[in-house]
Amino acid sequence: MVLQTQFADIRGNDLYIDGVKATDLAKKYGTPLYVMSEGHIRHQMNELKEKFMDKYENTLPLFASKSFSCLAIYKLASEYGIGIDCVSAGEISIALRAGFDPDKIYFHGNNKLPSEIEYALKHGVTHFVVDNFYELELCDKIAGELDTVVKATVRVVPGIKAGGHNFIQTGHVDTKFGFSSHYGIYLKAIKKILDSKNMEFEGLHAHIGSQVFDLYAYISAMRTFMGFVDEIYKTFGVVVRKINAGGGYGIAYNKLDHPLDFETITEEIMNVISEAYEKRGWERPMVLIEPGRWVVGNAGITLYTVGAIKEIPDVRTYVSIDGGMADNIRTPLYDAKYDGVVANKAGETKTKVVTIAGKCCESGDLICKDLHVTGNIEAGDIFAVFSTGAYNYTMSSNYNQLPKPAVVFTYKGKSKVVIRRQTFDDLVEYDEDQAYE
Repeated sequence: MVLQTQFADIRGNDLYIDGVKATDLAKKYGTPLYVMSEGHIRHQMNELKEKFMDKYENTLPLFASKSFSCLAIYKLASEYGIGIDCVSAGEISIALRAGFDPDKIYFHGNNKLPSEIEYALKHGVTHFVVDNFYELELCDKIAGELDTVVKATVRVVPGIKAGGHNFIQTGHVDTKFGFSSHYGIYLKAIKKILDSKNMEFEGLHAHIGSQVFDLYAYISAMRTFMGFVDEIYKTFGVVVRKINAGGGYGIAYNKLDHPLDFETITEEIMNVISEAYEKRGWERPMVLIEPGRWVVGNAGITLYTVGAIKEIPDVRTYVSIDGGMADNIRTPLYDAKYDGVVANKAGETKTKVVTIAGKCCESGDLICKDLHVTGNIEAGDIFAVFSTGAYNYTMSSNYNQLPKPAVVFTYKGKSKVVIRRQTFDDLVEYDEDQAYE
């Protein structure tokens, strides 16, 4: 077991998060409970500021808010001066409600609805990462009707396969995202933008995947994109003034993961872009990046209460918890690997191998497989699963009609609720009993 954030530690037998005892959090707020270390999030956002924005002129990191979206996280991002990328009007609406600057919101998505495009433009969100020809038609039409301009960054598929599970690889040829770089398809998209009075060509967007540990994948993608930059100049006489290098920076979920150093990644990206533009005698473009998991992933620790323990001789021991795939779908969906510890017996020697099972009525509802824990694990213990800050709350559901857990932030020895726990009343909040018409 390896703690994956400096903002959590073990004191005696107890796990602490930002100086707050995990068992005290469980007692105060109940379980399951998403705990997010604000200390960790602030540290990561400060890294974005100091090692990217302050280090390189004309840059902007965008927090990939699909990883964790709520009022509190948008307020923190705004405090550090970073931007965000949003993939739905829903995310945009929450960001705006948090007071976020619409000019620092970049609207992504492979199938933006007409209503979403209209909502974004009416609320001053004009930076779009455009994905397909249908979207270009919609943007041209709706922007014209609203007498505004869509500032379009074109997402181009670089043809590079990188990242973890197949479901989170996005840069290879066979993907639902972006314009293909084959047969001049992305150039046709750019021409449509250049020919439109209601759209403005801003630049290019690259995203090769998520949970990437291969530095060369980033270098290769940027070199490929510098070739696109040349092709665009030769075709249209246009110098690309904005490069969005995407995100996908991997984090450690367990001791087998070896993430790349953030500053090393960004240095390589900036070097490739700067050298290419300097060679051509051009001023370096604005460069954006899109870290999400890297900002919040290791900040999250989910607390559960242990229930039934089932030992199958010579096969497996199942330790059941009061949550599961409804609050963490990543293991069933991606075969994600998590580490964890019995929070109230964290200092004890790990002598027992168990599988942490969720309470949902699914055989695949398993959160941690073949995990070493204390031999004294028992019902009533508090089990902590590490690195649940990204894609846990935002992918949660009410499967089996389980209320969603609360989200609590911890910081400097204190805690606060940022998203309240759902109640049984919430489960029927939108039910209707109407007569047929």
